[in-house]
Amino acid sequence: MPTFKFASLAEFIAMDGHGVYVWSCTLIALIILSALVIHPLWLQRGQKQKIRTRLQLQRSQAKRHERTSSPQQVK
Repeated sequence: MPTFKFASLAEFIAMDGHGVYVWSCTLIALIILSALVIHPLWLQRGQKQKIRTRLQLQRSQAKRHERTSSPQQVK
């Protein structure tokens, strides 16, 4: 069974004098990993919005084209 190498939580955080280095590297790694997950999702959201806008524009242009190109029925 593994044993805990530090006698207290304060010693664990201090990491035998290397705590500042260890925890700053851990924080930087977490920030980078979070960015690697969030950034593509953010880009995908923007692309979906562009596609939605383009489709709405194409639909409105198609409707406008149908109205102008279809012959008017006169009664």
